[in-house]
Amino acid sequence: MIRKLPPELIREIAAGEVVNAPVDILKELLENALDAAATRLEIELKNGGKTFLRVSDNGQGISKEDLPLTVEPHATSKLERLESIHTLGFRGEGLYAIRQSAKVTLTSRQGKDLGGATLTAQNDSVAMSKHPAPTGTTVIVTNLFDTLPARKRAVGSDTTETQACLALLSRYVLHYPHLAIRLIVDDETKWHYAGGTFSEAAKFIWGPVTANRLLTLESLHNDMGVQGLISRPELTRLKRDRLFLAVNGRPVQWNDELLKVFNKVYKELLPANHYPVGILNLSLNAESVLVNTAPDKSRVRFFDEKAVTHFLQQALEQALAAQPLAMALPELQNVEGIGVAPRATFPALKHLGIYRELYLLAEADGQLWVIDQHAAHERILFEELSRRFREEPSLELDHAELLSLSEEETQNFMERKETLQELGLELEPFGGGRWRVRRVPAFLVGYPALMGDVVKGTLGKASLEEAWRTVLGRLACLPAIKAGHKLSKADAQTLLNALRQCETPWACPHGRPTALVLSELELARRFGRRGTRAVERVMKE
Repeated sequence: MIRKLPPELIREIAAGEVVNAPVDILKELLENALDAAATRLEIELKNGGKTFLRVSDNGQGISKEDLPLTVEPHATSKLERLESIHTLGFRGEGLYAIRQSAKVTLTSRQGKDLGGATLTAQNDSVAMSKHPAPTGTTVIVTNLFDTLPARKRAVGSDTTETQACLALLSRYVLHYPHLAIRLIVDDETKWHYAGGTFSEAAKFIWGPVTANRLLTLESLHNDMGVQGLISRPELTRLKRDRLFLAVNGRPVQWNDELLKVFNKVYKELLPANHYPVGILNLSLNAESVLVNTAPDKSRVRFFDEKAVTHFLQQALEQALAAQPLAMALPELQNVEGIGVAPRATFPALKHLGIYRELYLLAEADGQLWVIDQHAAHERILFEELSRRFREEPSLELDHAELLSLSEEETQNFMERKETLQELGLELEPFGGGRWRVRRVPAFLVGYPALMGDVVKGTLGKASLEEAWRTVLGRLACLPAIKAGHKLSKADAQTLLNALRQCETPWACPHGRPTALVLSELELARRFGRRGTRAVERVMKE
């Protein structure tokens, strides 16, 4: 039940709920949904959330009787005493602050109620109507700062505000991986995350390359627990921008003592001034954490900080102890030039061996090269397909393919029709929203099962050049050598030679590096030698 907080409790609260940007509103509504035990969210933004921001959840909902209190100051059902806070929100100020900055429309229904209600509030105006509604809560915030011109001028561009909201949502997806989220930005579905494990959330937000280098972290001792992911030493960053902490579900900033734990655990496995990547959800007794320390609730204090740091250190050591770990490689040469390095900088490589049936080991000019055979083969096939796309004449299909195109795809086709014909793709109307594919670039004939997807891929929102690049990258990936395929020495050397002939040998079509380089000088430094060996380097042909 929502109630007004007593004056003595109000005085103790570190007040300061202020709305400065759409992301502040989104954070408040997210926390309300999570406090209501929501497992599914739909979020919609228009113009970065400045003109329209909606959060719909399947949580417990709010009763018709309590609904008017939600937009009043210092009214909440979440707080009994500041010494034991179990929820993300607790001050009862959030919706009231939003009401002073924008128009708020709140629709809600509790499962036990026969119907729901909608409350509309802005400044001093409040109105409510009762009607049928699904269980849960939907909050719509419109016309942000229309009555506050000074604040409105201080808000960033649509792109800036959208990116801020995306960064916030990413953080919550990582800390609440079970949460299913659909995100709509300017009438286009941007995200559709179905919920899952920490690993699945990391893969969704950071991509598989990062997610596959993370270790599961889980430990419980007395009334302290930690869950999440932590990176192997070979995955590090110069900033803490991918090392996240939540305490009792609340995303917070790191304090200095907790950060020192990573130096103690990783020791020499981390390069100087580097940080691991990770998601840590720390669970503690609510009475052992002081939450009411900052207006934005981004920092907490521990009453027994020594015990917390000791527990976290043991949990991290346990997670790393089960893994064969090696010191992180130095920042490798030429990586900064991925995708733009001239061909002349990629040397002739001499094959040395194969590691884990995935990486080719080679040498050139006194350097050790590690080649990702799948990424390298992708690059080779991509450039071959690109050449065929440019040079080979198109072919007329023996059996015309029928496709159904959306209005948007049809419009894009009409706008790009002449250019597509020059590239060898011809479609003609068949009726009923369907189109007949008559002629395609020659390389597509070898992929009949993918032809429909490929054609539709060129008619999406992306530019034509970007669309074809995506199509060719996908086609290059399918037949590329996979992990576990052991190459003969001759085939491995052929692959290395072919990679050198590529226009852009440093990266696969998706942007992953194909090669990492470690110099003899760096090896000497890592092993504590004074310098490199004074030997002749003769490549035997």
